[in-house]
Amino acid sequence: MDITKAFECIRAYTTPVGSESAFIHHGTPLPIQMYAYYDLWNNSQSKEALQFLYPRLKQFFDFMTGKNPYSTTRMKGSGLLRTWDYFYNSGGWDDYPPQHALRDKASVTPVVTSAYYIRAAKILRLAAKELGFKKDVKEYEQTIKQLSNALLTYSWDEETGYFGYVMHDNDGTPKGLYRYKDGSNFNKGLDGVSPLIANISSKEQTDRMISHVFSPNEMWTNVGISTVDQSAPYYSTAGYWNGAVWFPHQWMVWKALLDLGEGEKAYQVATTALNTWGTECKESYYTFEHFIISSQRGAGWHQFSGLSSPILNWFAAYYRIGKVSTGFEVWISNSQFNVDNTQYQAEIAFDDSTVPHQRTILVCMNPEKDYQVTFNGKVVESRVYHQGLLEITLPSTNKSGKLTVTSI
Repeated sequence: MDITKAFECIRAYTTPVGSESAFIHHGTPLPIQMYAYYDLWNNSQSKEALQFLYPRLKQFFDFMTGKNPYSTTRMKGSGLLRTWDYFYNSGGWDDYPPQHALRDKASVTPVVTSAYYIRAAKILRLAAKELGFKKDVKEYEQTIKQLSNALLTYSWDEETGYFGYVMHDNDGTPKGLYRYKDGSNFNKGLDGVSPLIANISSKEQTDRMISHVFSPNEMWTNVGISTVDQSAPYYSTAGYWNGAVWFPHQWMVWKALLDLGEGEKAYQVATTALNTWGTECKESYYTFEHFIISSQRGAGWHQFSGLSSPILNWFAAYYRIGKVSTGFEVWISNSQFNVDNTQYQAEIAFDDSTVPHQRTILVCMNPEKDYQVTFNGKVVESRVYHQGLLEITLPSTNKSGKLTVTSI
C-alpha cells in the first residue's frame, strides 16, 4: 500500500552482505521480508529496489536454510529445517499444541519453517531471473527440490491429510511423526497445512488440506480460520492461539488460494476477516491481536496495530481502485493503468517449478464501467463480486504473456 514504507521495513530487517549478522533478528524467523519483497516488486516494478535488497535477502535466506557454516537450522539426516536454536516459536503461535508440548525441540522439525522457505526460494528465484543471476537460479532450484522432497517423504500423514512434525535420531535421521498421547497427528492446524503456501503437494494432498481449512467441523469458523483443528483432542477454547483466529497466517493462506486458482475461497477468507474486524471495531474501536472463536470477539493487546496490516491490504485488494493483487506465483512487469482506471495492461511471467495450473489475480478498476479481460489476445474468465473488482482466472500455463483489461 505504501511503497516507501514497505522498502524501509524490508531494509530495516536486512543487513549488507558480509555483516556480522546475516539479518536483524526480532521474533519468529520466518521469511516474511522475502514475501514483502515479492509484493514490493509487483506493486512498483522498481529494478533499483529489487537490486538493492536482493543480496541482503539472499544472505538472510542462505543462513536460514543452513548454507551458512555458522547456521544450525538444517537437520543432517532429513534436510528439514528448524529454528529452535534462535527462537522458541516456529510460526509465531505461542501455544500451538505440538510446539507447546515439546520439551526437547532439538531433534524435532515443524513444517512451517521448511514450507515457508520453499516459497522464499521460489520468490528469490523469480528475482534472480529478473536480475540475470543464472547461478543463483540453479541454487534455489536445488533447495526447492531438496526441501520439497524432504517434506513429502517424511512429513506427510496420509491417514489425516495433514503434514506433521518429524522426530529425528541423535544423528539427525528421521524416525517418524510426533504424535499426541492418543497416537493421533499432533499437527492438525495451520502448521499442518502450511505446505499450501509452498505449493509442493499433489492435487489430492492439496484438496485434502483445503478441505480441512474450510470444514466448519475442523478449521473454519464464523470469524475465520482456526489456528488448531477444532476436532483435534488437543483443541482448546481457552488458549491464546489455540481456540483463536489470527489474521497474519490467514493472509498467507489467502495468497496460496490465489495461486491455486481458488478465487472464491480466497474471497471468503478476506471478506470474513474484514467483517470480523469491522464488527469488533464498531463495537470497541480497538485493534486487537486476535479473535476468540467461542465469543467471536477481539482479544489480547488492544492497540496491536501491526496486526491490522492484513486487514488494510485485504481492503485495498478488493476495494482500492488501481490496485492489483496476486498470490506468490505471478511476476508482473510493465504494469500500468490509464488515467481514469478504465484500462489496465501488464506483462506477466509465472513461477515455473510446478505443473501448469490456473491462478487468480485481482484487479480493481473504475466501477463506472464493465470490462473484458484477455491474456495473449484470448478472452479469459473473470468474476465480478462488486462493480469494478475483477477476479481474473489465468489459464493453466507457465508461459509469460500480456494481460489486458479493457472497458466495454
